[in-house]
Amino acid sequence: MLDRRVETLYFDLLQFLYHLALAVLVGGTLVIGTAVAPALFRTARSRSEAGALFGTVLARFDGYAILALVVLVVTSALKSSFEVTGTPEPRLVARWVCLVLLALATLYSSAWANPVARSIRGATAGFDDLPAGAPARVEFARLHERSRRAMSVAAILGLLALFLS
Repeated sequence: MLDRRVETLYFDLLQFLYHLALAVLVGGTLVIGTAVAPALFRTARSRSEAGALFGTVLARFDGYAILALVVLVVTSALKSSFEVTGTPEPRLVARWVCLVLLALATLYSSAWANPVARSIRGATAGFDDLPAGAPARVEFARLHERSRRAMSVAAILGLLALFLS
């Protein structure tokens, strides 16, 4: 009887951490994209100040996103022993596909594109005063747009994974 309760508690803890990780990834992305960025760019004294502030917020979120992704991968792997008793159900396979694609999108955005874009901005003196066609601004804009798309894709895939959970 005690073993069954421990097993149930273990699974419940895995489920909680799995859903918390998805909540951080999906919720954080939605809040940053729909509330934080627009508010900063609307109220800051300049676009330069808003960009610097948002870069700081995004740098912190990137760390949380990567941590949440690690938790998501670990809990998904541990949960699989409970979920797979034979041939995996199509719904479970679909969730795993969503999670793999979410992981790739999050890693691209939070572990590569955002840090590279921040380093370009930080290493380029007078970045905000550069003409729009300057190589540093063009590369920053390219990374920013791709990261924004990757974050949007990750949020949608996270919502699908939640639905399929």
